[in-house]
Amino acid sequence: MNKRIPLGVAISLIAIGCAITFVLTWTVSLNIYNSKISSADKYEGVYEKLREIDAVVKNNYIDAASIKTESIESGMINGYVSGIGDKYASYLQPNSYYELQQNSGGVVSGAGIVAKADGSGYLVVTNVYKNSSAYLNGVKVGDVITEIDGKNLLSMEEDAALDKISGEIGSKLTMKLLRDGEEISVSLIRQQIDIESVTGEMLDNGVGYIRITTFNEKTAEQFAGALNSLVDKGLKALILDVRGNGGGVIAPLKSMLNRLLPACVAAVAEYANGIRKTLIETDSVSNVGVPMAVLVDGGTASAAEIFAVALRDEGKAVLIGTQTYGKAVLQGTYSFPDGSALTISNAKVVPSKSEPYDGIGLKPDYVTALPTGATLDSVSRENDSQLQKAIEIMTPAAPPTEPVD
Repeated sequence: MNKRIPLGVAISLIAIGCAITFVLTWTVSLNIYNSKISSADKYEGVYEKLREIDAVVKNNYIDAASIKTESIESGMINGYVSGIGDKYASYLQPNSYYELQQNSGGVVSGAGIVAKADGSGYLVVTNVYKNSSAYLNGVKVGDVITEIDGKNLLSMEEDAALDKISGEIGSKLTMKLLRDGEEISVSLIRQQIDIESVTGEMLDNGVGYIRITTFNEKTAEQFAGALNSLVDKGLKALILDVRGNGGGVIAPLKSMLNRLLPACVAAVAEYANGIRKTLIETDSVSNVGVPMAVLVDGGTASAAEIFAVALRDEGKAVLIGTQTYGKAVLQGTYSFPDGSALTISNAKVVPSKSEPYDGIGLKPDYVTALPTGATLDSVSRENDSQLQKAIEIMTPAAPPTEPVD
């Protein structure tokens, strides 16, 4: 039987409900307002200090008229990013962000040179892309760029000089380089360059060797090609070389590890809000099922460490070499309307079985150093003690030795 609520009681209940809604809405709005005020108050002292500094500079700096607003703005932004305490955070000017996107995509445009400031006002070459105009014209890592298109770099901003190296595809540029005290002139052509991040070959006794220098959007395709070629040649064991590989993008890892691992969750990402998500999960559609060794060193970082530790955690590979870098955090890149971007750490990598290794690195199963004075780029194959150790362990006729502590 339905009971009727007296009109007076109903009106009272409605009034109470409205009052509660008003109080809740007012409380939430007040909290948001207070949060904004608190945030503004937090930085008011900083703004006031900047105003004071600006006044002192304008009134006393002998070259105040030459100050560039863009340089001040860039310095302030970089100072903020530096101050948050994230050693992997960076503010990218539009040209730097564009280059990052190209590198991640596995393609670059330019003369084939990667360079950075050397502290003297000039640029030093840190990498030369294979088969690029710079590579074919003999430009080498360590060369110091002093002049571009007849203009001395001492009279140019670093970003402007780097822009000149990139430039329009098909256009020409001239450079003057310093190498061991000798000045060298080169003429180059800017072009689109596919980054070769994977190379492979068959060694003796069915032992395959694949070197991965970085992880970009074309790495998985190149890896599949190299691995398929080795399988066709009768692959019995596989050496994967990620020495000096500082990482790159995570996306290629799934399809690459699919060829090497059984079905498993290889890595999990834990984000700033505490939420965990599967980072890499394999389905074991076509894994090769051969013994594997991964070569690592102090330059092995980020995606390369995820790759290496996943193979070891699933019992499919041993690590050979020296302690890795220890970077188990991911970065997100957030772009702005002017073409610039901010990169900050936004997640931690949680390996499937290993202990956390961020800031520590991965200890190899077989600790093996290169000969004294040798570097990865200069050591011959015969003298590459790390590679030779891997060949020894992976060669079917030779039983593996005990791991070195």
